[in-house]
Amino acid sequence: MDLLIFSVTALVSLSGGMVILARSGARYGRTVAIGLLFLSFTETLYAFFSLGGNLSFLRAASFFEASGAAAFLVSVTSMEKGLARKKSFIKGERYLLSIFCILYGLTVLSLPVHTFSSGGDGGLHIGWAAKAQAIFVLISAVVFMWIMENIMRSSTEDQRRILKYPALGIIALGVAFVLMSVHRLSTMTASREVLELFSLISLAGIVFIIFFSIRFRLFEMDIFVSRYVVYHSATFLIIGAYLLGMGLVIIGIQRLGIRLPFVIMGFFVFLVLFALAFLLISREAKARLKFFINTHFFANKYDYRKEWGELSGNLSIAFNEKQIIHVTSQVILDSMYISELAVWLKDDRGFTCSYAFPAQFKNPHIPKDAALIEYLEKHPYFLRKTPPVPDNHLWERIVKECDDFLSEHKIELAIPMTTENKLIGFIAIGKENPGTPYGHDDIDLLTAIASQSSAALMSARFAQELAAHKELDAFNRMSSYVLHDLKNAAGNLSLVLQNAPAHMDNEEFRADMLETISQTLERIDKVMFRLGAVRTQGEITKEQIHLEELIDLLLTKLSPRLRDISVSKSVDPSLVIETDREMLERVLENIVINATESVPLGGNVAIRAGRNGQRAYISIRDNGAGMTEEFIRDRLFKPFQTTKKSGTGLGLWQVKNIMDQLGGSIDVESSLIQGTCFTVHLPSSSDA
Repeated sequence: MDLLIFSVTALVSLSGGMVILARSGARYGRTVAIGLLFLSFTETLYAFFSLGGNLSFLRAASFFEASGAAAFLVSVTSMEKGLARKKSFIKGERYLLSIFCILYGLTVLSLPVHTFSSGGDGGLHIGWAAKAQAIFVLISAVVFMWIMENIMRSSTEDQRRILKYPALGIIALGVAFVLMSVHRLSTMTASREVLELFSLISLAGIVFIIFFSIRFRLFEMDIFVSRYVVYHSATFLIIGAYLLGMGLVIIGIQRLGIRLPFVIMGFFVFLVLFALAFLLISREAKARLKFFINTHFFANKYDYRKEWGELSGNLSIAFNEKQIIHVTSQVILDSMYISELAVWLKDDRGFTCSYAFPAQFKNPHIPKDAALIEYLEKHPYFLRKTPPVPDNHLWERIVKECDDFLSEHKIELAIPMTTENKLIGFIAIGKENPGTPYGHDDIDLLTAIASQSSAALMSARFAQELAAHKELDAFNRMSSYVLHDLKNAAGNLSLVLQNAPAHMDNEEFRADMLETISQTLERIDKVMFRLGAVRTQGEITKEQIHLEELIDLLLTKLSPRLRDISVSKSVDPSLVIETDREMLERVLENIVINATESVPLGGNVAIRAGRNGQRAYISIRDNGAGMTEEFIRDRLFKPFQTTKKSGTGLGLWQVKNIMDQLGGSIDVESSLIQGTCFTVHLPSSSDA
């Protein structure tokens, strides 16, 4: 039975290895094929050992076991593209694995008794060389299973759908190697039953690998392992290495015959475990581990997608310059391996340090004409140790003449912050904690952060300017309202003054004059009290208004303007509306005054009011000088636009704003021959 198992496994492994070797274009695919061929040789030698029991076959098989485990480790390492790009790492790995396999092969040839030997009890005992081989195979199997697991975690859903077959196959082979190695190390013997179990498990793994190679594209996928998977796995790997190391130390102590008391041994184990725990929770140790992983296991030092996403998310909730600078600095400190950072922004004095870590500088200002500023305006970055191009005289002048300044302000690398090709600031960082020189990864990350932060800063500044303009606009609008109200009041007083010499003896005129002066002073008092400010929707005071009564009072108020004008009125006496009385009166007053100023002596002004469905309307028509279609379309209801020689162009603009606040609307019909008609539409209430 064992011969059948060995033979079938050898045949399947040989066939799969040859197919993959012939058809796979990827290097790690060919390495997998070599690993399968090594397994085929291993199984073939197992079969010969099963037939005759010659230990030479088992010793030779152990050599191919180690070679197969090494081949699978190299293939899985090369499968992850981030590691594959570390050519020096891959090259060193292959050299080390090859050296061990060669040394073990030489040991098998020259010192066979130290590999496997027959004991007096008929068992197969292992020597120190076979123990070393078992440890090598165990470590190789654990590492390539770990890397394969990380590849699976980091792959997309589509990739995972394909990768599940080779992953299961490689993990099955790893389990077989681990099972066999652990058995040999724990029992110090080699078991025929374990060889059979190893072959059966290997056969299952080989079938999965071959199925993958036939069905899909034969190991031609590019997989990148997420650095965060490695961070989490590194902890377990360290703990595993610790446990393995402790086990080897204890075995070594026992082999040397040293008898330590149980208390001392336990306390020693506790101290080592405590030291391990201290390293795991140490922030500096974690930073160094993270730096080591990023620089040795990945093609890029930083995960740009994560840093960019984190910065974008934080900037989206930063609303002013101070918050933006704080967010930018925090992202840089969290992402990079630095402890010195400063953000400089342009102001009237030059450039001022807006943020510095760990402490603010004694002199936080740089003049606009400084050599460093001139350099950053022309170059994408400043690196203190390396010029951008040879013989850069400005860089040389900065490094030589400003050495004290650069040291005082901790500037090793500076990245400009620009908008519209104008320098608005720069980010400067000091020495990197691990002591390694800055490279393109650091420059690229800082450049991306500086670019996004510059845009956010300009947006915040534009928002502040817009708010300031809105305040100025509100002030201008308030001033316009004051100006127009005072103009109307002055017009009323002017008419009284003009008519006084001729009508002073008329008792009715004197009464009207006193009433007009009283109303005008009252209006000026209101203007002074409120400064003519436009009220918001929440400040509107609605009340029930009899429209006929309101219009009669308005005509009485404006009677000095209406002496030489014919005014007709047609108002539904039952019409009641609910609105702000004072604001509606101001609207009608402006329209009537405009009408009186546009008609000639003896002209006509007609006022009509009624209902049109659910809305009340008030129309004021005159037969004066009308407006052109172009003026109505492009300029009407805009400030400072008028057809009158002495007009301010603010009355109808004020009317339009008030009607918008009241929830109404205003229409206009006009011609140069027939005059103008303004119609105000307002919501109507029930009849009185």
